[in-house]
Amino acid sequence: MTPIEQIESINMQVHDDFSSLSDAQLNWKSQPEKWSIGQCLDHLIVANKSYFPSFEKLIYHRYKLSFLQKLNPFKKLMGPLIIKYLGPQPNKKFKSPKIFEPSASRIAFTIVDDFLRHQEELKSYFRKLYQLDTKNLVIASPSSRFVMYTIADCMQLIAVHEQRHTNQAKTVLHHPNFPG
Repeated sequence: MTPIEQIESINMQVHDDFSSLSDAQLNWKSQPEKWSIGQCLDHLIVANKSYFPSFEKLIYHRYKLSFLQKLNPFKKLMGPLIIKYLGPQPNKKFKSPKIFEPSASRIAFTIVDDFLRHQEELKSYFRKLYQLDTKNLVIASPSSRFVMYTIADCMQLIAVHEQRHTNQAKTVLHHPNFPG
């Protein structure tokens, strides 16, 4: 499945599982330090949007790696490792970098619609990126300028990251104490 197809599948899951939930249900947490369904979706919007400035530069051929980034011998090796580590079924808990944290503890009731609108923007970027040399062009992670991966790996990383957090949101939905 391509990253765009994965995103479309996630959109259907999000719509089917979360669009009929109340504000209280979208913001419910099983424990204070855990994320709510709304926070999981907001986290994905925040994380994905952090790539958009780089995507714009890539699309308009204005993206430049620094001299040290160009010399990084691991720039094409990091993507597959991160994809495996952040995949849909977490092997271990991962602390999200500050830049990717949800924007608030209480998320607006419109989060499902906001997420689905955001997904359309993300797919639009992906369609444009597919017109580039996705297997050879390299992009730096917004969380660390020394972590780099190909555009193809970046798009796959975003898709599996979305699966990871929609699965996390489903875990919240199926929690025995989830409000009915």
